[in-house]
Amino acid sequence: MPVLGVEKFKATAIRDTVAEVLRRSLLEGRFQPGEDLSEVAVASEFHISRGPVREAMLVLAAEGLLNHAQNRGFSVLNFTVDDLIQIERVRLPLESLALSGAREKVTAGDFERLRAMKDNLDRLFEAGDQDGRMHAEIEFHATIWELSGNPWLVASLKRIMIPSFTYGTALRMNRPDLSRELLDQLHNLYIEFLEGTTKHTAEECVRRHIGMPDTEV
Repeated sequence: MPVLGVEKFKATAIRDTVAEVLRRSLLEGRFQPGEDLSEVAVASEFHISRGPVREAMLVLAAEGLLNHAQNRGFSVLNFTVDDLIQIERVRLPLESLALSGAREKVTAGDFERLRAMKDNLDRLFEAGDQDGRMHAEIEFHATIWELSGNPWLVASLKRIMIPSFTYGTALRMNRPDLSRELLDQLHNLYIEFLEGTTKHTAEECVRRHIGMPDTEV
């Protein structure tokens, strides 16, 4: 029994390693939109069997980062600006709901964590660390989503936002006016809402954060 446990752990570790390398490759734009991914080719590059590669790709498909068709295998999303716009329309009500829910549960310790994450985001932006900043961005937002206490809301936001963060960054769809100062202000919006120190509603904070016009407010 202990031997079986060790083997299972090792297989999981290989799967997770492959998944992380593929995530980073997607972020770095090493694959073209719509490109087919060969399990055999990836397994050969890692010098491992196809099993862990397939498991890793299934993980990424569940995260919305890859397409998976039973007869065609795996492929990179053909992510477009229109996809990003559609995601932001869904993100607006969901993240507004998460912000409102988190405001009722946030603690002093949570504020300390969020401010540390915001400062880390600023540093990564200044250093030009695209991979690190994308992961830090997800961590900041996911922390707020989880504070809402609604696991279904958290799952829905992760399902739409992880592809958005990854492909939006890889394909340079981010705000062209983004600077360290603006980045800091945009994340401060959320912290100030949670503190109750801003006049803006949750929806207005999300709109401003993603650069969506206020005309519909």
